[in-house]
Amino acid sequence: MANEGATTDPAGTGIAGLPTKFGYKPTLDGLRAVAVGAVIVFHFGGGELPGGFLGVDTFFVLSGYLITSLLLVEWGRTSRVNFPAFWARRARRLLPALFVVLIAIGIWAMLAVSSDQLSTIRSDGLWTLFYGANWHFISSGQSYFALVSTASPLRHAWSLAIEEQFYLVWPLLTFACLRLGRGRTRPLTILCVVGTAASVTAMGVLYTSANPNRAYYGTDTRAQALLIGALVAIFLAHRAGRPLPRAVQLLGFAGAAVCVYLFAVASDTASWMYPWGFLLFELSAASVILAMTQPVRTPLHELLSLRPIRWVGQISYGLYLWHWPVSIALSPGTTRLSGWNLVGLRVGVTFAAATLSYYLIELPIRHGTFLSGWKARVAVPLGFATAASVLLVGTAGATPPPRYLVASPNAVLKTKAPPRTSTPPASSTSDGIPAPPGPVLLVGDSVADTLSGALASTAASHGVQLSAAVRPGCGVITGTPVAPDGTVVAWGKACSDATSSYEVQQAQSSHARVIVVLSTWEDADRIINGKLVKFASPQADAVWFSLLDQMRARLTSSGAKLLLVVMPPPAEFSDNGPADPDAVHRMVRLAQLYERYAAARPGVGLVDLSSIVCAKGPPCPEFVDGIRLRPADGGHFQASGAAWVAPRLYDAIARAAEH
Repeated sequence: MANEGATTDPAGTGIAGLPTKFGYKPTLDGLRAVAVGAVIVFHFGGGELPGGFLGVDTFFVLSGYLITSLLLVEWGRTSRVNFPAFWARRARRLLPALFVVLIAIGIWAMLAVSSDQLSTIRSDGLWTLFYGANWHFISSGQSYFALVSTASPLRHAWSLAIEEQFYLVWPLLTFACLRLGRGRTRPLTILCVVGTAASVTAMGVLYTSANPNRAYYGTDTRAQALLIGALVAIFLAHRAGRPLPRAVQLLGFAGAAVCVYLFAVASDTASWMYPWGFLLFELSAASVILAMTQPVRTPLHELLSLRPIRWVGQISYGLYLWHWPVSIALSPGTTRLSGWNLVGLRVGVTFAAATLSYYLIELPIRHGTFLSGWKARVAVPLGFATAASVLLVGTAGATPPPRYLVASPNAVLKTKAPPRTSTPPASSTSDGIPAPPGPVLLVGDSVADTLSGALASTAASHGVQLSAAVRPGCGVITGTPVAPDGTVVAWGKACSDATSSYEVQQAQSSHARVIVVLSTWEDADRIINGKLVKFASPQADAVWFSLLDQMRARLTSSGAKLLLVVMPPPAEFSDNGPADPDAVHRMVRLAQLYERYAAARPGVGLVDLSSIVCAKGPPCPEFVDGIRLRPADGGHFQASGAAWVAPRLYDAIARAAEH
């Protein structure tokens, strides 16, 4: 993602026929603009460019080409590689802007981030500072594919880590190969070919649909793009001063067409991308680079050489650094904006930050007009220390995140019934309705978990023993859920497979007389017996009735009464922005389905939480009695919201249990 300054002198040849100069190629700045633009549209555009994530692969191929070209040029001039000088140039190019971004994130975290997110920002920031973010994300399970948790403002740093690891290791390997080959590039070529094959194989072997992180973030699995770029550099080094046949331009046009097509249709979770989709894109990007480096003029050359496009490419490093933190800080919840208004704000702030970074920090430091000599040597450790200190201070007030966000899907989270605080042992509700008979068990998903503690305490105050055993990320009926974007939920099959045993075990071990089901996953489309059944389809009601019957049989096998909680639609506004109309529609339809099911199945009761939280129907208010019940995502309750809901929900459970 870093672009090199270079002279415009024509390339000559030196030792072993390698070039001695590397001329500036304006079209490559244009290609950087395309790459960073694709990534920004992917993150800001709400699905308009599903394959925009491949802009990162464009950067990888470019970096492999540029860095290898510079190393070959240095060998051609001097028959050696000056490692300290190379790494110093990389540090001057990359570190100052990164320090500024990390310092800004540390200050923002201190001023605007909830305490339960601070520990994530701290760890992500420190791993980013030392260029190990990609392996950190693999080990910690963070992913672009998470459905619930708030994204880290540094989740994009995985690619920066891979490039920096390449910058550290590749000069050593290049030097060793050139020394072994006495200046000939054959050993280096063999290394690139074998390394590419190994990387492609690793990506294919390590990819799993349930968790693509290892294949997506791994340095080994993404090295193929860098090595393909290196092969382009080796090939062109032996053609120094000699133009390639015009047919190369046709290859470049074909590659550009493939890249555009994959930008438009690729998905970062699609199995066909691992490894063949990525490999096809990277080879196509390499063919574009090959064509764009030639001294000819084609419409593609003209387009990529336009001054505004080249300028975007020149500040692309800053654009990449800033765009993702800006998108997290300027969320729909914080700005109260959505759609193109929000996109415009994010783009404007991103370009402003990147432009200031480029002209006030990056260019002066890179050209030595701001820091030079001993000042530059002192500035690097001082920059590391300052960035780390600000991150540590800014995240000093960290508290643990909610347990449902850190628990593995399908893990059973239990809430024990607290000691009864009321005498006599079983009292009435606030409306004088008798308490539920015997122990009460709450089952369901992460939303149930957000209410379980407050609900158990409320029940204890009425002399009732209420416990909970919930699974975050899992529903209460079988079938593999499908996400709104049509992708299969990665852990959904594991949830479905374990649902029967989970429900039977909890029903029997709890000795509950009343079992309350509170879950939001039942409004998802599902794969059942290998076939996709859409929740809103005409045949869905009969299928769902059958699935609910199976659930009822499992949960009531010990004679407990079953109560279904009618869930409210999402709050009209949350930190994630306005409620998704489709999510609102689905929850309303699920409530209607529960009502028909309870009417057709004597003995099944309804607990109408929707009328409590959303008394007038959708849109559900963001605030109720001055309390923001579900601020984070419009679905999960937080402490004050759970405390408000719990006594009202307990009363509704008691009324439903009486009938």
